[in-house]
Amino acid sequence: MSAPTQPVDHQQLLRQQLILAQARILDLEDLRDELQPRIATLESLLREAQQLADTKAEQADHLERARADLQAQYEHMRHMQHVTNTALEGTRAQLAAASESIARLEQAQSGLLLQLGHTHDELGHAHEHIRGLRADAAALTARVSKLDAERRAMQNSRSWRWTAWLRGLERALARRP
Repeated sequence: MSAPTQPVDHQQLLRQQLILAQARILDLEDLRDELQPRIATLESLLREAQQLADTKAEQADHLERARADLQAQYEHMRHMQHVTNTALEGTRAQLAAASESIARLEQAQSGLLLQLGHTHDELGHAHEHIRGLRADAAALTARVSKLDAERRAMQNSRSWRWTAWLRGLERALARRP
């Protein structure tokens, strides 16, 4: 036997579902009203987080540029250090060569000073010799002057004049072959 079927009241069922849906909507609206301040807070926090992320991204870009600049400066400083070291090595080599040259020149100067001392001594001896020669020359000049005076006196004497014919005869005889 079959069970008696009862007529289904669709309208009543629809009303119940509508009431349940309205209750559910009210619950959801209450939940929405509760969550709205939290959502606003979360949205505010999200905006702040986005701003902070943008700021941090800008700072990261700035730091990357600063790092790149520092790297370039570091490379430049390394290059300058290399150039400076090369120049320093060259200067040290020049200094060593100059020091050797100075040592040779000082040695040559010592030799020249020694030669100058010997030359000075020789010059002193030469001056003494010249003084002696001048004294001898003065004595000889005085003697020549005296002899010239004696000759003039002799040539101006009467006996010289009276014997002039004898000297002329002697010269004539000496010229003959």
